[in-house]
Amino acid sequence: MKMALEGIRVIDVSEAGLAPVCCRILADMGAEVIKVERTEGGDQTRGILKISGNVPVYDINYVFEFYNFNKKGITLDLKQAEGRQILYKLVEKSDVFVCNFRPHALKSLGLEYETIARINPGIIYAHLSGYGVHGPEKDVGAYDFVGYWARSGVMASLGEPGTPLAFQLPGFGDNTTGMYSACAILMALFHRERTGEGQEVCTSLLGGGIWSMGIVLSSVLATGLEYPRVSRKDASNPIFNSYECADGKWVQLACIQGDRYWSGVCRALDICDLEKDPRFATHEKRMENHDALIPILDEAFKSRPRDEWAERLGREDIIWTLVRTPAETAADPTPWANGYYREIDHPSGKKLKAIMPPWQFSKTPPSLRKTAPELGQHTEEVLTELLGYTWDELTAFKEKKVII
Repeated sequence: MKMALEGIRVIDVSEAGLAPVCCRILADMGAEVIKVERTEGGDQTRGILKISGNVPVYDINYVFEFYNFNKKGITLDLKQAEGRQILYKLVEKSDVFVCNFRPHALKSLGLEYETIARINPGIIYAHLSGYGVHGPEKDVGAYDFVGYWARSGVMASLGEPGTPLAFQLPGFGDNTTGMYSACAILMALFHRERTGEGQEVCTSLLGGGIWSMGIVLSSVLATGLEYPRVSRKDASNPIFNSYECADGKWVQLACIQGDRYWSGVCRALDICDLEKDPRFATHEKRMENHDALIPILDEAFKSRPRDEWAERLGREDIIWTLVRTPAETAADPTPWANGYYREIDHPSGKKLKAIMPPWQFSKTPPSLRKTAPELGQHTEEVLTELLGYTWDELTAFKEKKVII
């Protein structure tokens, strides 16, 4: 089956999560992505399970796999002139160049946009950074924990007032900003399809975080007022709130159109006597008296386990869901039915359950065609078959440690 990005070649000169996941999205849709890694150790994510301490260790490096499915992998020492010349030959034959090095490092390696565009004027050059390519922090490094989570206001906005700040989950900012970056690259490719023009495309973790915080920051920009953390005990709409059940598990109501769903909530919770209560009969009254209604709903939800509430809430036409743990989400049949997970054979001999992009295409769906490459797995293939180097030249490159 033909794929949406078949025929597009992407050079992935990046590490960690943000840029690699951007390129993985393109690869899943059919682009030929060639990952370029350092000869000494490769991408830092290859060792993430050993050094992080916050993610479980497993025989398969599932973090590196997630970021690098469907890619070919080569090694180049870009500090050597021969390594850069090999990369330049690859640039001549490619459509997209993706990097996440800081500007001063790109300039010292001869990989800044101006150099790459002279070699291939039609290329889409995507630079992904922590804080953007302009301003006083253009050369400051960042991971998503700082550039996205802490800096953009997300971290300060979550949790109950007065409690410690919420700790980011791994990859939260990388995966969202990586998706934004892939979208930007596709728009640039579409422009090139119509005009023949290549261009530079820049995204950052800070910009991605600001976009994700769009409603909150729009409020601040419009009013000039801080957007405070709000306790669930003080939710202005009590039926747009989370509630703990008898077994310690939670459900989330999201009935923003309060009057439309109030009667259904009352039936599900067996509190029909409150439906016409003057304190709660209208959306405005429930907002006015939320401090009285929330404890009533708290008590009601704590009378039954979550599974019983799921059955009762499911009978009503209201907006709600179960609050799932990661393990529960992994076993949830709905993502499996939609193709968000897929089980594949791994070269280790084990089965690996993998996450797919969150969309379906009727004609050109995403696919998982290969696992993440071993370090330098496709170096010889790419240099001989695509770039035309001889085996004698490869031997010389290996002797100089330009490749491994």
